[in-house]
Amino acid sequence: MLVQLWERLRGYDRWPETEAVIVSSETMRREFGLPGPRSPQSRFSTDLLAWEDHSGETHLAPFVNEEASPLYQLLEGETIRIRFDPKRPNRFYNREHFLSWLWLIAKAVLGIAVCGGFIAWRVWHIVKYRE
Repeated sequence: MLVQLWERLRGYDRWPETEAVIVSSETMRREFGLPGPRSPQSRFSTDLLAWEDHSGETHLAPFVNEEASPLYQLLEGETIRIRFDPKRPNRFYNREHFLSWLWLIAKAVLGIAVCGGFIAWRVWHIVKYRE
């Protein structure tokens, strides 16, 4: 329901829908922090999408997915449904792609808030018992 409202507010629901083909697909791993066996890692897939607009012109766009996305395991030649901007056909929207990045950002914000809250609690605790 909220996603549909977001799509309506942004105008994505009025964009034409089409099939986009994955032209190339590659996965990569990113380490955070100092390299080592226990450093946190994240995996991403970088894909290149191709689709045609109503005039028959082909458009290409990069498509990056993180590991938890349902679109992460897509292979070359597979297709997905997208909507593209008729005024600027190189812009596209895919609901699953949007939701996977929204979920990743929400987890990051929550993690930062928890860590910040813990640090604030520890500082308050230290200051309180120093008196």
